[in-house]
Amino acid sequence: MSFGSISLEAHTTLAKAMNRVGGKSNTGEGGEDAERWAVRDPLNNQRSAIKQVASGRFGVTAAYLANADELQIKMAQGAKPGEGGELPGHKVSIEIAKTRHSVPGVGLISPPPHHDIYSIEDLAELIYDLKCSNPKARVSVKLVSEVGVGIVAAGVAKGKAEHITISGHDGGTGASSWTGIKGAGLPWELGISETHQVLVANDLRSRVVLQCDGQIRTAFDVLVAAMLGADEFGFSTAPLIVLGCIMMRKCHLNTCPVGVATQDPELRKKFEGKPEYLVNYLFLLAEEIRQEMAKLGIKKFQNLIGRTELLRFKPDSQNPKAGLLDYTMILCNALSLRPETNIIGGSVPQDFQLDNRLDNKSYPPPKPYSTAIPRTRLRCRSPSLTSTARLAPLLAIISPPGLARMGSTKISLKSTSKGRPDSRFVCFSQREWWWSSRATPMITSGKASPGAK
Repeated sequence: MSFGSISLEAHTTLAKAMNRVGGKSNTGEGGEDAERWAVRDPLNNQRSAIKQVASGRFGVTAAYLANADELQIKMAQGAKPGEGGELPGHKVSIEIAKTRHSVPGVGLISPPPHHDIYSIEDLAELIYDLKCSNPKARVSVKLVSEVGVGIVAAGVAKGKAEHITISGHDGGTGASSWTGIKGAGLPWELGISETHQVLVANDLRSRVVLQCDGQIRTAFDVLVAAMLGADEFGFSTAPLIVLGCIMMRKCHLNTCPVGVATQDPELRKKFEGKPEYLVNYLFLLAEEIRQEMAKLGIKKFQNLIGRTELLRFKPDSQNPKAGLLDYTMILCNALSLRPETNIIGGSVPQDFQLDNRLDNKSYPPPKPYSTAIPRTRLRCRSPSLTSTARLAPLLAIISPPGLARMGSTKISLKSTSKGRPDSRFVCFSQREWWWSSRATPMITSGKASPGAK
C-alpha cells in the first residue's frame, strides 16, 4: 500500500503501529518523505522499515535505499499480476508528486516488470546492487501466486534473494485496476504450497524467508499459511478495516468517505484511525494463534511450519462437486520430497561476497613523496633524436613521481646521433636509456641546469 493509493494519515498510522509492536510497514512503490526517517519519538516513529523498489522507480533515491531495514523488489502483485502500479492522475497531489519526483495531476503507471528485469540474471544483478547500496538491509522479492511460481522462486533464491513474498489474488488498493482485481491471480494457498515444496526439494529453503499475503485476516489464515510453509505474513486489508475502512470499493475513484484511500483534503479530515487500534488487533490475533497452537500441542511457531499433515480437506456438503477435488499435491509434506532438509528460513545466510568489492577493500596508505625533486640526469643515445617533443611520450612513463607532480619543470636533453637520418623512428627497445645521478644534473626544477646544452 503506497503513499498515493492510501492517504498520508493512513500510511503514517500503519507505520507507527507496526514500529510499536516490532513489525515492519511497507512504503509500497510510491516512495517516502525524507522527514519521516528521523526518529524523534519512538512511540510515534513514522519510518517504514520496508522500502519497495518497483519498475517505475518512483521515489527511489540513494537516501531512500539507505534508510531501510528491508529492500523489496516488486516483481508482481497478486491483485494485478503482469501489470505495474497505476495511480490515476486525479490522485497525484502536490505532496505525492514531490515524493515520487513527478508532476501533480499526471498519472503514474509502472511498466510491466519484464521491461527492466527480463531474466533471472537481471534480477540477480538488481539484488546485488541493492545489497551494495545498503548491506545491512535484507533484500526481498515479491512474486505472485500462480502456476509455476515455485520454479521462479527457486531461481530467485539462487539469485541470492534473502526473502520471498508470495502474493495472492485477493486484495488490491487504489493503485490497482478493477479488471486486474476481479479477473487475475490465484489464491495464496496454491502459491505458498508450491514454493515451499520446490525450495525444499532443491535444498534452498534454508536460504530464504518465505512470506505470503493476500486477505490474511484471522488466526486460521495464519495457521494454514504456516502449515503450508510460510514463515512470515503480510496484512493489508485487515489493518485498514481496523483503522476505519468500510470497503466501499471506491479506492480508484478518490472518493473514499472515511479518508483512508483518498487524496481529497476534505475527505482526509474524516480519517479517525489510531495506532492503538491496530496494536490491539495484532495482540488479539497473536493470542488467538497461541490458543490454537496449544490445542495442537505445538510450543514453538517454527515447529508449525510445513506441517501439512495437520490439515484436512473438508468439502462443502452442499456442493457434491467439491468432493471431487484432489488436494493431495497441495497437502504434500515437503520433507517427503527431500528428507532431513533444513527448512528454517534464513538460517543459512546468502553469500554476496561484498568483501571482494573495491569499495570494501582496505589498502595501505601511500608513502609520502619528498617535495624535493631528485637531481637526475637523463642521457639518450638515439639516431637524430634531438627534440624534447619526440621524447615526451616515453618521458611520461619513466619520469619519477616527484617530477610528475611539478608543473613548471624545464627539461634539457643531450642527444648523441650516430646513424642514418631516416632511422630515427625506431622502437624504444632499440634505444639505450639510462638514469644517472651526477653532480651536474640536466633535469632540474624550475629552470635548466647551468651548463646544459
